[in-house]
Amino acid sequence: MPDDSRDARQGLLELLFGDSVPSVLEGTMLRTADVALLFEVSERTVSEWAKKGQIPSVRTPGGHRRYPAEGIKWVLEESRKARPGAAKGDTTITPLIRRHA
Repeated sequence: MPDDSRDARQGLLELLFGDSVPSVLEGTMLRTADVALLFEVSERTVSEWAKKGQIPSVRTPGGHRRYPAEGIKWVLEESRKARPGAAKGDTTITPLIRRHA
């Protein structure tokens, strides 16, 4: 997203929410296809994860999902960490992590 569009979006969010913009709305929002590409899974799988609350998402008025880039980055990083009992170097993605704030 160009800087001027990003600035305009931030201005609108501040107009609507003042200083308390929900963190899920701040920053870049990704589409389902973007998240699927990052995790190397189908778009349907991404939607199922979102429905189950396994990854952060918001809905557009048209019913489409958008995913905050920072939240997806966190899940991606956590899912790539070595799991107990996993072989060293195993980077299989397991996005079944719930974010604890």
